[in-house]
Amino acid sequence: MAALDALLEHPALWRGRSTVPPAGTPVWPSGHPPLDHALGGGWPRGQLVELLGAPFGCGETRLLAPMLAACGQAGYRIALIAPPATPWLPGWQALGIPAERVLLIRADADRDRLWASEQCLRDPAFGALLAWLQGPVEIALLRRLRLAAAESRACAILYRPPQAAQQPSPAHQRLQWQPAGNGLRLHSLKGRGGWTRSGQPLHIPDPQPLPGT
Repeated sequence: MAALDALLEHPALWRGRSTVPPAGTPVWPSGHPPLDHALGGGWPRGQLVELLGAPFGCGETRLLAPMLAACGQAGYRIALIAPPATPWLPGWQALGIPAERVLLIRADADRDRLWASEQCLRDPAFGALLAWLQGPVEIALLRRLRLAAAESRACAILYRPPQAAQQPSPAHQRLQWQPAGNGLRLHSLKGRGGWTRSGQPLHIPDPQPLPGT
């Protein structure tokens, strides 16, 4: 029974709808106290998170700036896989994100983007990964990425188009974002039980886009 209990507690095990992070899961701070509370402390490390929405450039990248700053200042690398626009790193540095910690990777096909993401997550030097996907993705590839994220203890973020919400995903958390006045409105489609079950949106004020994105 002890061996079975150990297996059931392994972070790489997919539990279907049970996606509440275990107590003590390490996080990077989101910089927004209400979001930290909703996420169980901050952006989880060792987990795969999907951010679904459009159009790009409405603050969905700035939303992660405090997390990226904390990650870079802790000495970890940050991987950007196929962002829609080239980041202006001096502007990022003004927000506390060390430019020398950022690695930009270009890839045209989603399969190549997922492969590059997996390779970065298997390198312990990376503490955060942001990857932008364009269309439907094979669930087997997402499961591989989930496993790589769990083994890396990094925070893995996938930006996906809103229609991806209609497709199943093994991601630990899925958040849908949309522009809302002077900020972003976030809905939890999958993740921590309380926020997901309530169906209540969370408003993050004025997350302007990062320079160059």
